[in-house]
Amino acid sequence: MIDRYLPALDEFALTVDEQNAVAAALTTLDPWGWSPGGAQSKAIASVKAKILSYHLQRHGHKCCYCRVNLYGGGAFMTDREHVLPKSIAGYRPWSYTMWNLGIACKRCNMEYKGSNTDFVVDPDDEAQLMESEGYRFIHPNFDLYREHMSRSSQEANESVIVKYTIVPGSLKGEYTYNYFNLRGLEVNSFDRAQGLQASESLGEAAVETRSLAEFFGQ
Repeated sequence: MIDRYLPALDEFALTVDEQNAVAAALTTLDPWGWSPGGAQSKAIASVKAKILSYHLQRHGHKCCYCRVNLYGGGAFMTDREHVLPKSIAGYRPWSYTMWNLGIACKRCNMEYKGSNTDFVVDPDDEAQLMESEGYRFIHPNFDLYREHMSRSSQEANESVIVKYTIVPGSLKGEYTYNYFNLRGLEVNSFDRAQGLQASESLGEAAVETRSLAEFFGQ
């Protein structure tokens, strides 16, 4: 595996007590939700806090899928993301594995991804699941986001305009854009900036408003 971000995954370290708590959790039917009480409970909480902090650093405090800013957002905005869902028995052993973890906003994780696996090329090919080629979307650890897509935004007081640009020829960029409905973020931001109602589409308002391209000088 080629690590595309810093700090590197192989530099992530746990104490002996934290390692033992993770090992114990992985023997249960719900490793991530395991709550043993006592010292092990504190150790698991510490592990999860470290995972959150580490992956926020790796992605510059941004959602690994839509790149929205999560800095200071706390638990109301931020999820520890399991790329391969922890709810699926075959993937539970990777509940605490760093390459299968990331940080996502609530919108991307709960509204669009959830426990789906349709973004996986072959759900049963374990070797492929450990590399970029095993995923249709931009993987939080195996792919460098900017090589597939970029997010731009302009802000003035209460108005924020968001624009995503897919790198030409990137199938992963195109898939990610569609899978997480990133166009919806663009349109919604445009509508709010123009004072439109949520029910109005960008196309319907085109006569009275400027296009996203105009906002970004394209």
